[in-house]
Amino acid sequence: MLLLLASRQPEHILYWTGALTAAMVVSGGMLLAADQIRRLLGNSMVSAIEKLMGLVLTAIAVEMILAGLKNYFFGN
Repeated sequence: MLLLLASRQPEHILYWTGALTAAMVVSGGMLLAADQIRRLLGNSMVSAIEKLMGLVLTAIAVEMILAGLKNYFFGN
């Protein structure tokens, strides 16, 4: 991801590196605290969040597929 962003805007490489590092730290913290978060929210809430995130991921995937097909068949 960092390489892709840096190739488009090389003058912002430090910002991209900082943002990626921050995202990794937050993700790592969430993974380390996963058991406490599950206990705090409860199994039913975690299940609902998992389903919602699956729906969001599916919507993003469909949008990317449609954009790819559009570019393939109709160009930019």
